[in-house]
Amino acid sequence: MPRPESGDPFRMAGTLLLLVRSLAQEFRLAEDDLDLADLSVLRQIERGRDLPSAVARALRIDPGRVSRIVDRLEKDGYVARRQDPNDRRCWHLYLTPAGAERLARGKDEIREAMSSLLRALSDEDMAALEMGLESARHALDASHPSRADPAPLAP
Repeated sequence: MPRPESGDPFRMAGTLLLLVRSLAQEFRLAEDDLDLADLSVLRQIERGRDLPSAVARALRIDPGRVSRIVDRLEKDGYVARRQDPNDRRCWHLYLTPAGAERLARGKDEIREAMSSLLRALSDEDMAALEMGLESARHALDASHPSRADPAPLAP
């Protein structure tokens, strides 16, 4: 059975864009020059995506942009690259201790910025928003399996 039309799709898309842009603006007020894309790359590496191509696919951004971000993160001491011993053309990405610490701070900064932007929402509305966004994430992951979270890493 087809889903009934609900809401104005332009308004929904516009609201998502407004939220992301507002979050990016709030985040620019943080202590350094890392932005949401930089933190997203760090997060993907933390989650086990250690090849630049895998990070690009997961974030749906241009591989060249990922390379430029990784270059900057490496220069800043947040990421290290190690050559694959079995394939000299392949370089794996790793978070440095400084990168792991910066990512942890970034998560807190994002949480604070989101709270600030959405403080007018009731607890019920916030829970509904989180549920809706999580459902949208699952739908996107299902439609693009290469983007889905990797299998949990062994301890």
